[in-house]
Amino acid sequence: MVTRSKAGIFKPRALCADKVEVEPCTVEEALSHPDWRLAVQAEFDALLANSTWVLCPLPSGRKAIGCKWLFKIKKNPDGTISRRKARLVAKGCSQVPGCDFKETFSPVVKPATIRLILFVAVTKGWHIRQVDVNNAFLNGELTDDVFMHQPPGYEQFGPNSERLVCRLTKALYGLRQAPRAWFDKLKQFIVSAGFTVSKSDASLFVRLSSDHTIYVLVYVDDIVITGSSVDEINCFVQMLYNQFALKDMGELHYFLGIEVSKSSSGSIHLCQRKYIRELLTRSSMANARSVHTPMITSSQLSKDEGEPLADPTEYRSIAGALQYIVLTRPDIAYAVNRVCQFMHAPTTLHMVALKRILRYLSDLLQDILCTMVTILFLGALRNNKLFLALRLRLNIGVLAAAASDVTWLVSLLTELNLSSVDLPTVWCDNSSAVAVAANPVLHSKFKHVELDLFFVREMVARGELVVSEVPACDQVADVLTKPLSASMFTQFCRRLRVVPLEEVR
Repeated sequence: MVTRSKAGIFKPRALCADKVEVEPCTVEEALSHPDWRLAVQAEFDALLANSTWVLCPLPSGRKAIGCKWLFKIKKNPDGTISRRKARLVAKGCSQVPGCDFKETFSPVVKPATIRLILFVAVTKGWHIRQVDVNNAFLNGELTDDVFMHQPPGYEQFGPNSERLVCRLTKALYGLRQAPRAWFDKLKQFIVSAGFTVSKSDASLFVRLSSDHTIYVLVYVDDIVITGSSVDEINCFVQMLYNQFALKDMGELHYFLGIEVSKSSSGSIHLCQRKYIRELLTRSSMANARSVHTPMITSSQLSKDEGEPLADPTEYRSIAGALQYIVLTRPDIAYAVNRVCQFMHAPTTLHMVALKRILRYLSDLLQDILCTMVTILFLGALRNNKLFLALRLRLNIGVLAAAASDVTWLVSLLTELNLSSVDLPTVWCDNSSAVAVAANPVLHSKFKHVELDLFFVREMVARGELVVSEVPACDQVADVLTKPLSASMFTQFCRRLRVVPLEEVR
């Protein structure tokens, strides 16, 4: 599971309008501050109420892992302080493999699935609800014996003044079992409520009946619910509230660092202004002169050009953060992909290219947003039927990969009780690839792609896919595959519906 820290993404310290507030470094420092002391006590009380552990002497031959307090200032989308959060985290890295844990992970919903579900909800005019589970990982049940030192600042001793440790009965943040334990418990509850786990995405749950349809998206402790019946959504939220400590966020407005706003026409618009603004501030590029494209057309980056950076930490951190912005800004996808190819040994030239992307993003006056349309396809939904067309820049070598994506997407739509009126179409600007996909004759020059061609041809023969040619001047996917001139770049971005906010209000 690729976490933010693994990708080099670190949020800057919180800013207040009149002062800079810094998170405490130690629990002693936190307990000396009234607001942080309340946050620490609230977390400790929640752990006790949840029966997260029982105190006992450490059995002989067993090892107790450490724990520490982490502090975080939670902020609203406008940058103001929402609350101060204290969290006790186990030092799971010290768990001994094969002894106290089994290596586990938790699945998270795919970005493509999020886009598709929101696309369907907007098209049908459904209500979209968001809830957040408080202390989600604490709900997971542990099946292994794990011993942990007591939380700093809250140590207790036995009757004979012997040291006690915590034998964990519930999962705790930092444990390697915690993500999967929490997801398994949540999945069991959702399935018991009549939902079915999607075969295409393990974090999507679907409930279909004759009178309503409900979709549930799960990303760790963030849950998005949409469907045809507001009453059924309210009923399910109440069931969640009865089972878990829940925070009802109301209508979807801020999810995974993405701001969600609805226009008067009912369209949904996604942006990451807050995330981008923080990244620009952290990289000292907030006031940089903006540019029209994220990469110049003559750019030919290579690993041997430029002087190696003395410390590549900043480069890797910014590049990792940019990967997450691609979720709502496909216009920077190609440029980000290029700079990320040199993470192992970046040079000064690579840093220049990286900063150009930041300069392109620095024009926040435009408030460029990505209107809600799945990047995988551009289509329309009418009478529960989807008009599906993929626009990808293809050659023979990747045609099979595109066909595989079509197969996955159609499978997901089938689970959502949606179907396509017309056959899915892959638009390709490579005439040779189009011809070979439909030609049953296998020439000797295509031996190296024989299996791929059979896969695509079988889909075409079965009537599951159409491969059609599109002129290069109309190939929207070029914005995702190569640097373009400013005019072509702007044109294709608009056709991908990445446009300034004032144009869609």
